[in-house]
Parts: sequence; structure tokens; C-alpha cells
Amino acid sequence: MNPDERRALWVSVGVLLLASVLRFGWEVRPVPPLFPPDTSAYATLLPATEAAVADEARRRTPLAPGERIDPNLADAVELARLPGVGPALSDRMVAFRKDRGWIRSAEELLEVAGIGAATLERMRPHLAFGTPPPGWRHPGANTATAGAPGAPGAGLLHLNRASAGELERLPGVGPALAARIVHDRASNGPFPALEDLARVPGIGPVLLERIRSMVTVD
Repeated sequence: MNPDERRALWVSVGVLLLASVLRFGWEVRPVPPLFPPDTSAYATLLPATEAAVADEARRRTPLAPGERIDPNLADAVELARLPGVGPALSDRMVAFRKDRGWIRSAEELLEVAGIGAATLERMRPHLAFGTPPPGWRHPGANTATAGAPGAPGAGLLHLNRASAGELERLPGVGPALAARIVHDRASNGPFPALEDLARVPGIGPVLLERIRSMVTVD
């Protein structure tokens, strides 16, 4: 073997050794886990995802023939079901009613940014404007009775005093569910907290969050 062949051999051996070292280092390197070791956040991830999926499914549910929505009572998800109303506009409608108080007519909705005459006419056949029940007030509305001394929960619908007719006007609560709430209340006693509504068949976490800012048990 001449010197050039010997040199080439040693170069080849060196290259192979270097490649072996690099490969070994790559294989034994620490690999970060696909998911973080702290799984405490997973407990809230699934319910939040389920709630978001349920809201989106409800938002895409077409209005039934003759179905009407009260912009004073419906949450943003329900309002987004109106023709010409998407998530951003429904959020603005909720903010508008909180600042203004009870909306008395469709024309008042023209003050909401993004609602023009054409959109209002598309919405009008599907709108309903009821009379607020006694003691009812949306958060942010200014009324003389709101927060009156000696009136527990003034401004909100009282779960332990409301009639079935008042309860069914809450978003997501229809006549059948309102009747079950009243029946449960009569059979098992008042609801100590809003979360106790979950004992009524048909009421889950999504609905509880939807009505949380509109009711009281105090």
C-alpha cells in the first residue's frame, strides 16, 4: 500500500468514526415530550372545547319557522343565529344592551355598529320584544330599582322566586325546561347556588354559563 492509499484509508476511517459519534449523539439526545408533563390544564381543556363546539353548533342552527329571539334576553350565541348577524355583531349587540338597558323596539338596534336598514329588515321578522319581568334588569342597565336597599338580587331574575313564564324567557330555557325547574324547586327546595340547577335534567355547564350573568339566588 503506497502512502497515498494509506492516507486515503485513514481519512475514510476518520470520517466513519466521526459519523458514528454524531449518530450516537443524535440518538441519545434528550427528546422533549410531545405533551408537557404538567397535565393540570387538561382538566379544563376538554370542557372548554366541548362548550366551544356546542356554541358553534347552536350558532349554526337555523331558526325554526316562527321562532323569534328577544335581543334583551338572548346571549351572543343565540343572537348570531339571526340573519345577517355573525359572532362579532352579536357581541356588539350584547354590549349595546348592557349599556342601554332594555331595548324596546327594533329601530333602537340601528344604533349598533354594523346594523343598517337592510340588516334590520332581515332581522325584524325574527325579533321579539317582551316586557321585562318585575325586578328584571340586565347588568349595566340603569333603573331606579336596581340595587335598591332591602331588595336582594335586585336587577336579576331570582331563580327561587321566578315563575315558569319568567324562566322560559332565559336563553336556552324553553317551556318544558322552565317547568322542570319549577317542579324541582317545589320538590327539592330552593336552589342554594346557581350550580345546583345542574340537578335539573337538561341543564348542563354550557347553559349555566349562558345564564350566569342574568340570574341570582341571593
